[in-house]
Amino acid sequence: MMVKVLLFAVVFGAAVQSGIAQAESSTEVGHILSFETGWSADSISVALDVPFVNPAHCTKTSSYAVSPDDPGARVHEAAIMGAFFGGKNVQLRIDGCAYDKPKIIGVVVRN
Repeated sequence: MMVKVLLFAVVFGAAVQSGIAQAESSTEVGHILSFETGWSADSISVALDVPFVNPAHCTKTSSYAVSPDDPGARVHEAAIMGAFFGGKNVQLRIDGCAYDKPKIIGVVVRN
């Protein structure tokens, strides 16, 4: 019985640690160089002037993308466009891939 408990603890701990390792990442604060819409979907991609962040090892590494199926996608797109046209700094929250690019799950707009 003790072996089963220890085995469970080890497996559970490994699962929790792997989840933590795959948690979201953030870009540095920077300016939006460009954004692009399209791909036959209501989506947007963004290029920044800071070092690229790619925690999920997505295959395309020139920009980040919003998935149109994600909650908050329209809000993320509005924040991106507002920051671009207003010349504001942004920081992107990244988790997983969308369109083979790091997926945007949050946008912070700063003065």
